[in-house]
Amino acid sequence: MSCDSTTKSYYKQISSEKPFTKRVNDINKSIEEVRKEENGKLINEGLDRLKYEFEVGKGDRYVVTYLFDEKGCFEIGFDGYFATKENVLNVLDGFKSEIDSSQYKLEESTNLFRYSNNKNSLTLEIDYANADKGMALAVIFANE
Repeated sequence: MSCDSTTKSYYKQISSEKPFTKRVNDINKSIEEVRKEENGKLINEGLDRLKYEFEVGKGDRYVVTYLFDEKGCFEIGFDGYFATKENVLNVLDGFKSEIDSSQYKLEESTNLFRYSNNKNSLTLEIDYANADKGMALAVIFANE
C-alpha cells in the first residue's frame, strides 16, 4: 500500500485495483481465468466460489466474491467494511457514477439501486441499506 493511500478516496483506491463496471467482463469466465487475473488475497475457495480480500485506507477492507456454475462466473459480490459512512457513500456513489445510463436502465430506487442492461441479461445492484453500519454492498449477476 502506498503512502498516499490514506489521502486518496476509497473509491479511487478500489477503482485503481479494478473499476466496478469492469468486473462485468468477469461474468462467464472460468474459475481458472478469474484465479489467474485477480490480484487480491485469496481468503476462501471452493469448487463454486473464490473470495478475495483487499485492504483499503487504514484498517478497512473489502471482499470480492465470485460464484461459479458449469457455464462460468454468474455472480460477483462486493462487500466493503469501513469505519465511516462517508467512505461507504464515497464508494457506492462512485460505483453509481460508472454505470452508463445508455447501456443500463434503473429499475428501482430506494436504498437499492438496480440496473439492468438493455438485453436484460445482466443486473448490477448497489445497496445503501447498511451504509450507517459501515457496509458498502454491490453485486453483478447474470440473469439466467
